[in-house]
Amino acid sequence: MSANPLVATPREASPSPWSGIWIAEDIELLIQGIENGSWIDGVLGGVSAGLDALALVTDPAGVLLQYGIAWLIEHVKPLSEALDWLAGDPAQIAAYAQTWRNVAGALRDSVADLSQQVRMDVAEWTGSAGDAYRAWAKDQQDAIGGLAKAADTMAVATESAGQLIAGVRMLVRDAIAALVSRLVVYAAELLGTAGAAAPLVLEQVTALIGSCAAKIARWLRALLSSLRTFASFVSRLGKLIEALRRILDRLRGGNRRPVRPNGPSRQELLEELSRQGIKHNPDDIVLIGKDGTGKIIFLENGNSRAGLRHITERHAADFADVGVAEEKIANLVFSAVTEGKVVGMQRTRPIYEVVFEGRIYRVAVTVGDNGFIVGANPVGR
Repeated sequence: MSANPLVATPREASPSPWSGIWIAEDIELLIQGIENGSWIDGVLGGVSAGLDALALVTDPAGVLLQYGIAWLIEHVKPLSEALDWLAGDPAQIAAYAQTWRNVAGALRDSVADLSQQVRMDVAEWTGSAGDAYRAWAKDQQDAIGGLAKAADTMAVATESAGQLIAGVRMLVRDAIAALVSRLVVYAAELLGTAGAAAPLVLEQVTALIGSCAAKIARWLRALLSSLRTFASFVSRLGKLIEALRRILDRLRGGNRRPVRPNGPSRQELLEELSRQGIKHNPDDIVLIGKDGTGKIIFLENGNSRAGLRHITERHAADFADVGVAEEKIANLVFSAVTEGKVVGMQRTRPIYEVVFEGRIYRVAVTVGDNGFIVGANPVGR
């Protein structure tokens, strides 16, 4: 029975529940939501301003004093107070954002250091235990990388909220400035009529101030609504950070951490090679360890005639036929020699049988008397 062509087949395995990858993806969606302004109330539209707007100290209402019409100040004072409520410290906000970016950078450095340490320290550790250790380390890297994204998100969030408040403050300031300019005109009319136009002027002033107050109130309500939506983003981010923290706690303190078997380190093995007088290039060695007899086995990148390069150039397609990706050839070949058992011969090459990543493989491998892996190819399926 043929498969339904409409049914999609999975292309990749689901990420480990211990991995921070899925959380990092959620954090990426959060930062996109913050940056695209989807949390901003429609009344405010694309309102935004530089953080410096939070520090503007000019009060448009002060113009009234210059014209000697301080009696109108009391009417405008509530509007000026709204301007004060929206004030802030741009330098401090910028410092908070930069602090979060510094945290993100430090976390990324930690990921890079951990990755390098794993490559250097466990390069010779092969087999299922080695794979488990590398997977465990990768999960740590994913979780720490997720925390770095979270720190970046906090930086963007800090600046975005500050810029929105600054934008609303500019709106309020401009509205008050426009109001004051009208009030000055009305005051001039009042003086020009020796007070005769007072009833009409007061009515116009009251209506104008009421209209401006309603406009500012609408902006403030929209700002509060936006910040409530924004708070839900931050709350969600906090939960994701907590999930990453729990993952790291379990990885570092739980039973899942693979136990590295006792044995000589890479450096100790290299020193032993030197003592034995075996010619080698430490920087070119991909994997090094000991077989069941205690003999040092090592695989170098080599060249087109011997070593890993020779193996991949000659037999990468053969390994692919038995389900082994090119980047895993080195580990399989090395595991075959150090952990497998000889089950036959292919001309002059011993055939090793080994369990690698849960499957049984047979690999013919040529190893020199000095322990150098010269060549290898898979045997059968």
